[in-house]
Amino acid sequence: MTLVSLKGVARYDDALIDEAIAAHFDALNVAADLKPGMKVLIKPNLLAARDPATAVTTHPAILAGVARWLRAHGVEHITLADSSGGLYTPAAQRTLYRVCGLNPLADLLTLNEDVSHGSKNGFNLLTPVLEADYIINCAKLKTHGLTTMTAGVKNLFGCIPGLQKPEWHCRQPSLEGFANALIDLCETVKPDITLIDAVDCLEGNGPGGGDVRYMGMTLASRSPYAADEIGAKLMALPDGLCPVIKAARKRGVIRGDITLTGGPLVPANPPFKLPDAIVGKEKLLTFNGLFHFFFGRRKRPKVIEANCIGCGKCAESCPMHLIEIKDRKAVIRTKGCISCFCCQEMCPAHAIKAK
Repeated sequence: MTLVSLKGVARYDDALIDEAIAAHFDALNVAADLKPGMKVLIKPNLLAARDPATAVTTHPAILAGVARWLRAHGVEHITLADSSGGLYTPAAQRTLYRVCGLNPLADLLTLNEDVSHGSKNGFNLLTPVLEADYIINCAKLKTHGLTTMTAGVKNLFGCIPGLQKPEWHCRQPSLEGFANALIDLCETVKPDITLIDAVDCLEGNGPGGGDVRYMGMTLASRSPYAADEIGAKLMALPDGLCPVIKAARKRGVIRGDITLTGGPLVPANPPFKLPDAIVGKEKLLTFNGLFHFFFGRRKRPKVIEANCIGCGKCAESCPMHLIEIKDRKAVIRTKGCISCFCCQEMCPAHAIKAK
């Protein structure tokens, strides 16, 4: 049996969050795991330097609540670490923490600025990940232009430093291959607890754009795969549309049935809006959809010139190096494009759409 704890949180209020985290961690018996001198890592979703109100990153109130619970249970060594989709430097980390509203957490935990990394099972991982005795994976529930959704498993992609992440899209250009690489990474990092911030979520062109979608919910489990399964149900996504969940089922990494505890699971109504890059893929679950998939054309990123600010974030994140800035506008060469939509993911101006 795999347990997933559900708890409604009406808003980002410290008292409500503390109550929810206590309920989750009691249900999962987290206190029994803790030992004196243990190094605990909190791994948030810090995709980019964005205001928490945009629902692009894990809300600082959730992270502070986890740190308060750990402090109350005698944990002294708490580090928060993540690598965004851009450069991984001390200066970039400081900017990330400031814009994402994390600086006030400095009294509760250490905001990591050590940008060294090491290797494990073929993955280069952030040093705090390798040194942690216990990992609490604090994800954000969002749609995603490549993997349909991002939650517990996909959040661990941030354990790979900076611009090394696009290299993995080159190594695994197929969606199935990339989904299995994410599972390999999850099995390497092995988070002890996965907590999903689903109070304010993101729908549409996530994970970096899209629209805020209020759900007022938090989820927690010892299994990131089970947490993602329930997260997909909360978003009311069509069964079979999420490649990571599909690959996890095929590989049998979810052990036993999923049991819910705490509050009720109430799926989104209407379902979450899908990213432009995904819209239409739900039809692949039918015979006609498979016909159009095999005989139709893939979606590719296209620049909306009126919105482009020429910042170069898309070029920086493109694993195939197909983007350049000309006359202060991004230009994408389509030949060789693997449709990973990293460019759309990192664009702060929402200037890239799927065509």
